[in-house]
Amino acid sequence: MRMGILARGALAGAMFTGAGAVYAQSGNFIGLGVGAIPVYEGSSEYRALPVPLINYQSGNFFITPRMGLPAMGLKTSLASDLDAGVFVGMALGRKADDADLTKGLDDIKFHGAYGAYVEWRPGRYSLGAGYKQAARSGYGGTLELRASYAALMTEQNTIQVGIRTEWANSDYMQTWYGVTSSQAARSREGLSTYSPSSGFKNVGLYTTWLYRINPSWSTVSTIGVNTMLGDARDSPLTDRKTNVFGSVGVAYRF
Repeated sequence: MRMGILARGALAGAMFTGAGAVYAQSGNFIGLGVGAIPVYEGSSEYRALPVPLINYQSGNFFITPRMGLPAMGLKTSLASDLDAGVFVGMALGRKADDADLTKGLDDIKFHGAYGAYVEWRPGRYSLGAGYKQAARSGYGGTLELRASYAALMTEQNTIQVGIRTEWANSDYMQTWYGVTSSQAARSREGLSTYSPSSGFKNVGLYTTWLYRINPSWSTVSTIGVNTMLGDARDSPLTDRKTNVFGSVGVAYRF
């Protein structure tokens, strides 16, 4: 596996989402970990990557994992245990040379993104929905639906289990899983043209375990599995329908 400065796979979002759900119940953290994910969803090639671990909330302001890399935003309380907010952040890309199947295709640039979310946290449960739109023209947007449950909550351990799925619009699907005629001509793997439609592109299960070494320091581990759906599953760029992913890191509570 190769080490990169930032992940170029959308499964990184699942790792950050899982950690964020645990952090919301555990206070403010900052730390760093290492993860293993596919180069992109549906790839059979994996890479190692640094995983930023950060959760900060002060009043209505927050910096926390939100559908990808850590994002900053503002939130408001709509009712007891029900929050809504807006956020801005960065979204991951993909270099054409990162995987054999994508060689000859266009790079997907690292880019800005913005969105909104709503989240309900009754007791140990968490239900959320969020939409993220790429700030780069033509890259599209995704809607994430997520549910999780704190299966274990003790003074030393917090274990969260969750499920998530993503719906993507046609621009996003074309960017990540489509193949234009010019790209097909340049493809080193002889890919055929493909024009996916909008729809649900994945469903995944994950578990995040936070272990408190002492009141200040904790370890955070996430492991999960992700399965492709719909037109993303049928894309010629998808050569593995189901991927596993995971990360482990150390965080400091402040």
